[in-house]
Amino acid sequence: MQKFIKHALRDILFLAILVVLLLILSKIVIPKDNAPEDGMPYASANGILSEQADTIDVVTLGDSVCYASFISLRLWEKHGFTVYNCGSSEQKLDYSEELLEKAFRNHSPRIVILETSAIFRNITLDEVLLDQAEKILPVFSFHDRWKTLRTRDLDFSVHYTYKDYAKGYQFEDEAKAADTDFYIWETTDTVYIPMQNRSYIKHIKSRCDEKGSRLVLVSAPSTVNWNMMRHNSIEKLAEKLGIEYIDMNLLQKEVPIDWEKDTYDKGDHLNYSGAEKVTAYLGEYLEKTGLLTDHRGDPAYQQWDKDLETFNRVIKELLARA
Repeated sequence: MQKFIKHALRDILFLAILVVLLLILSKIVIPKDNAPEDGMPYASANGILSEQADTIDVVTLGDSVCYASFISLRLWEKHGFTVYNCGSSEQKLDYSEELLEKAFRNHSPRIVILETSAIFRNITLDEVLLDQAEKILPVFSFHDRWKTLRTRDLDFSVHYTYKDYAKGYQFEDEAKAADTDFYIWETTDTVYIPMQNRSYIKHIKSRCDEKGSRLVLVSAPSTVNWNMMRHNSIEKLAEKLGIEYIDMNLLQKEVPIDWEKDTYDKGDHLNYSGAEKVTAYLGEYLEKTGLLTDHRGDPAYQQWDKDLETFNRVIKELLARA
């Protein structure tokens, strides 16, 4: 019995030391800034971390369909709304939730928009468990950072300084026509939404309710990612959870996408001209909610005017090269 207790105590001591070491390593490898060179993944989406506190009205979440569809600074220019696009490549709902929590640290968005393509990205149980482990011990998430560690990483303090002047939107102007033959076919069939994904949506909804934010599900136009079966599934889920749902794929008069010219990759994502149309409709919707304030002319939001100037200049230069 004494031998068993001795071995058990030794194992417990070993595990305790291991956990302490992992905690210390986590403090070292976690990015101390939100810039790409500091090891922050998806820097554009994480640019919200360095936005002035309590200045973001709307947060958009989702995968590349999200960051290709919603032009934040056009919403500022036309309506004076501060919208940050937290879309990231192949974003799954566990990362959507993480980005939402980052937004809630310093902001109180009145509206949170989740682009629905991410809802169909499967999250395995292994990924869920790893996600929880990474939240406790970030060393599991940033284990490759040893390659780019600097002396400053030994200082555990975090200072976010990287800002994305485009507020998360990613520009593309190439035009490659889409095949619309199987785009929106009438059907009452549905597509299965994994239970794990449903759970994430429920939790995101709950967190938005706690923070006083309105959660809205939005399906941006995409011939590759969207069909009526997916629409039906999201519509039923939204109705069950009491979430507002807007499917722009069905609003062809209000959002007149030209699939010959408004996509850069044959219908998968919108290009700049397509995003302008989506953003125009989104601006009208946000205006009608009556939840947002026009901040144009407010000295506290001068940086948005400066970023708009930069954005317009860059867009003009890029369009001139096309």
